[in-house]
Amino acid sequence: MKSKEKNPDKLGFKDYLGTILMGTTDALGAGIMSGLFMMYLTDYAGIGKWGAILGSALLMFARLFDAVNDPLEGWIMDRAKVGKYGKYRPFIFLSILLSFVGVTGLFALPSGLNSSPVLICVWVLLFYLLYDVGASFFAPNLVYRTLTLDPNERGKLLVGPRLYSMVISMICASFLAIINGVNASINNMHIAFALTVGGSMILTCVVSVIGVSVLRERHHVEREKEDNVKITDIFRLLRDNGALRVKVLDALFSGFIWTFLFATMAYYVKWAYCADLTTGAVDTGKLGLLTMLSSMLMMMPLLLGTVIAGPIMKKIGSPIRFHKILILMQAVPCLVLFVLHILGILSRSFVPFFLCALVVTLAIGMDYIPGETLNIEVMDYEIYRSGKDRSALCNACNKFLQKAQSAVSSGMIGIILVAIGYEVDSATDTYLGDLSSIPTMLTWFVVIMGLIPGILGVISYLILRKYPVTDEIRTAMANKKEGQ
Repeated sequence: MKSKEKNPDKLGFKDYLGTILMGTTDALGAGIMSGLFMMYLTDYAGIGKWGAILGSALLMFARLFDAVNDPLEGWIMDRAKVGKYGKYRPFIFLSILLSFVGVTGLFALPSGLNSSPVLICVWVLLFYLLYDVGASFFAPNLVYRTLTLDPNERGKLLVGPRLYSMVISMICASFLAIINGVNASINNMHIAFALTVGGSMILTCVVSVIGVSVLRERHHVEREKEDNVKITDIFRLLRDNGALRVKVLDALFSGFIWTFLFATMAYYVKWAYCADLTTGAVDTGKLGLLTMLSSMLMMMPLLLGTVIAGPIMKKIGSPIRFHKILILMQAVPCLVLFVLHILGILSRSFVPFFLCALVVTLAIGMDYIPGETLNIEVMDYEIYRSGKDRSALCNACNKFLQKAQSAVSSGMIGIILVAIGYEVDSATDTYLGDLSSIPTMLTWFVVIMGLIPGILGVISYLILRKYPVTDEIRTAMANKKEGQ
């Protein structure tokens, strides 16, 4: 009897373990930066109201830097030769190191620099750029694409890293409670931030290095001698690759749903549900409890969404159709948040607030699988239509957008905080600004996390109707890959 031939693209235990663990540093760094960086500068760095100005200006400048940096790093990775450690793994190692140094430095702003705005700017800018460069070099989709050509195996590969990153996000969401616990022993929030963030980043580096070390890249497109990768190829890709163009425009709008909602949530919870508006004092115990509760309530739908997304997508029959449904599922609850606030319901109880967030989070949890499947499909589509591998440059487009959206959301919060004279005592966590401005501040927060994401989600849905990869083209791409 003839034995069953082994599938050379079937993934093993080390592949799943490695791809899960290698993202630890990136996930923790991204979670801390998106959820706590602006609050650290404004409330706990000890630089007063200037923190909002510095944070907003820094994040906007960083995006101008990314406009050059992300394509440059994509170009570097596409031009890299396949060596002893593969083509993309060395860049993951570099990413881990730079992210660790950058994030740790940002949350360890020396108190001795507070009297010198110039030195503060130099310190924050230096470490932010180190983090930013490191985050750009973390490109897991490129590694995923080299591990297997089997689309079913790729789908399975996406689940583990996503679930793991959500566990890390849960830890990040409760980070303020952890920092409060450290602060209970030392009675200094500024130092508590430095110790908690620095210690956590050291642990993640060890785990991430172990993860990358067990991986082995397998599939690379042979580059012809005359095929010179250029940075300017990114403009040709956006012009000629219709799938990439539509996916970038989709991410340009829909990506703000997550960043706007979760960058603003901590501020809204803090001042709507945990503050005494007559004194400006914050119940830090209640804040820590609600922050942890919100993270637990939202992580469960994220986890559930990721687990059930694969079978649902298979039943629907297409990642693009599933993705469009989930975009609307994110947009509608955001609009509901805005309406409830205008009606005066949202600020009176955190229950409807968390319910709307839960629905959005469930949709986001499910959307990761079809969304990332489409991002990898865009790389395959470029190889299919041109015969050239520009995967890193394709990935750079999405990287730039993700970081730009995070910065814009934080920047908009910073603008609001500057406009109302936001100032918090870094030791007591008491509001020092005009208390009468807090209701207006809350309304603007709901505009950012409700009205704007809702509108952008509808726009994204309309854009996705132009996605060019049909089921027939998808089948042709699969057949071509099998024939390579």
